[in-house]
Amino acid sequence: MIYGRVLINIIMELPMNDTKTKPQAKPEITIRRGAVAASIWKRQAPSGFEYFDFSLSRAWKAKSSGRDGYSLNFFCYNEEQLGVIIKEASSWIAERQADLQTNNPSSDCGDEFI
Repeated sequence: MIYGRVLINIIMELPMNDTKTKPQAKPEITIRRGAVAASIWKRQAPSGFEYFDFSLSRAWKAKSSGRDGYSLNFFCYNEEQLGVIIKEASSWIAERQADLQTNNPSSDCGDEFI
């Protein structure tokens, strides 16, 4: 199975500790509802265009080991929380978009990227 060998080689070539990576930026705000959260980020395109976007995550904790973390995957029972979080994140961005429009007259909730 050649695909398996290729994948193993790629994984083995990835650096485990890359000290030259950029420090992680912090989100402008994180909105949480239960286990679901939206992190809102301020971004800047290479052209200088500033905009906000958001990413979604779900907190989890393993009962057996006590380990916890975050996932980008969701269950059907997260539907209501996701809907609320998406609306709140979108509203937060829309309220602050006017501030960015002062510096970027063509910006309007990311429509430039559609």
